Amino acid sequence: MRTIVTLLLSCAVLMLTSGAFALSITDSELSALNFTVNPDSTTDTSGPNAFKTFGMGHAIANGFLYVVVQTNFPEAGSTGSDSYTSMTHFSPGDLYLNVGGTFQGGGGSVYGVATTSHGNVVQQAYSGVWTNVSAGRLYSSATFADGTFEQYQHNFPSATPDDGDGNNKKNSYPTLIRSGSLVGGDVSGVRYRANGVSDPWDWDIFYKISLSALGLVGGESLQTFWVMECGNDGVQDVFRNPAVPEPTTVALMGAGIAALAARRRRLA
Repeated sequence: MRTIVTLLLSCAVLMLTSGAFALSITDSELSALNFTVNPDSTTDTSGPNAFKTFGMGHAIANGFLYVVVQTNFPEAGSTGSDSYTSMTHFSPGDLYLNVGGTFQGGGGSVYGVATTSHGNVVQQAYSGVWTNVSAGRLYSSATFADGTFEQYQHNFPSATPDDGDGNNKKNSYPTLIRSGSLVGGDVSGVRYRANGVSDPWDWDIFYKISLSALGLVGGESLQTFWVMECGNDGVQDVFRNPAVPEPTTVALMGAGIAALAARRRRLA
């Protein structure tokens, strides 16, 4: 009996310290956000319409970064061909985030948010064992697999964004998290939502990430990127986290507002 109790207590402690749950993303909180969206070209998709991506956007509110991906690609994935097989099943990609750099130019701190729970699901040969990731969880020091449709930029030389490798016979888009360190606590989440309005895309993929978990305090540059497993029709958003006013600046603003209010009272 003591062994069972000890085991249950150990499991409870593990859940509390590891942050066992991804954050929920509700309709009400999404409706209060104002997303800045970077549209993607609609002429650089290979194959069926399911692989088309329309745009990517961001919003920052209440200590969180929200990211939206506008796509036709379903959460359950889709079948198609790539450079390794004539027909296979492709999964949705994970969200790539870079604080202070880009995957094309290097540098920065790389994070990933898992869109689905998975291990190794691609055909390419990678050394080592993949990290098993859980949907909605944030991973730091993340490394990513790249697209399996190697000829994508060869077939679409004007595709945006460029994958940055200078070689149009290799797909260098980051697709799925291969390894990374789980960031503890309830700091991130993901939600696939059917787009029920008149927009041309079928799905909105929403991500929610704690700014503090990314080490963001204001003024940093960020790159977010998403593409499905094969690396067909990726989309990115590069932006800057708004700078937070220094405490002295905030105090001066408050003093100025108070002075104006006092002056108005005297004039009245």
